[in-house]
Amino acid sequence: MVENIPREIIKDLQSVCQLHEEAVCNHDKCREFSENLSALLIRLEDLKFYRMADRLMSILLNCKPKEASHCEKANLVGEMMKEITKEAKNAGDSSRQ
Repeated sequence: MVENIPREIIKDLQSVCQLHEEAVCNHDKCREFSENLSALLIRLEDLKFYRMADRLMSILLNCKPKEASHCEKANLVGEMMKEITKEAKNAGDSSRQ
């Protein structure tokens, strides 16, 4: 990833990633995760970080909160979130050196 993601965005990404871990079996948290991820996606687009925004959009496409059942794609979404968060953090760390 070449984009130089600001620290504030990386912290928000880490927070949303943590929220997803809490949301796996909690519908309200799952909905909160989806809403927070959507807001972060909009911020990234406003800041013109289109590549990262596109990746978050692909996560949202796989995220479908269900009321009374376990999320079928929880592992996929969780791994995607961790990967994006790690890449953004690494890109941010390397650009600050």
